Amino acid sequence: MHEFSICQVLLDGVLAELGKNNLTNQKLIKTRVVAGELRQIVPDYLQQAYEVLTKDTVAEGSKLEIQIRAVGGTCMDCRWDGDLPKGEFRCQSCGSGKVDITRGRELYLESLEVEDGVIKTTSRNGADK
Repeated sequence: MHEFSICQVLLDGVLAELGKNNLTNQKLIKTRVVAGELRQIVPDYLQQAYEVLTKDTVAEGSKLEIQIRAVGGTCMDCRWDGDLPKGEFRCQSCGSGKVDITRGRELYLESLEVEDGVIKTTSRNGADK
């Protein structure tokens, strides 16, 4: 279950963002994460990991919101750009197999919601590579 190691990196990012914004004394309400389909994250497992790893931290009791991004690409032949059906890496316009995958590998902390507002994160903590 790779969700625990992924969640640890995300939690490190959460704690760093709270510290950077001098909000370690504020109640964290929600953590929003974006994950591409190609990351093969099981949302329920990531939720469980979050609950376990946030215990005894300023993030304890906060909600984890996961947005799954579809796989998308651009055709190198006809320049079509769009979402790709699950498991199909062919151009949806001309049928070419020369598709550059441009979306679906993401994994980053998008924002944090604290008592006094929302923090849009600026760093992706190296997790979206």
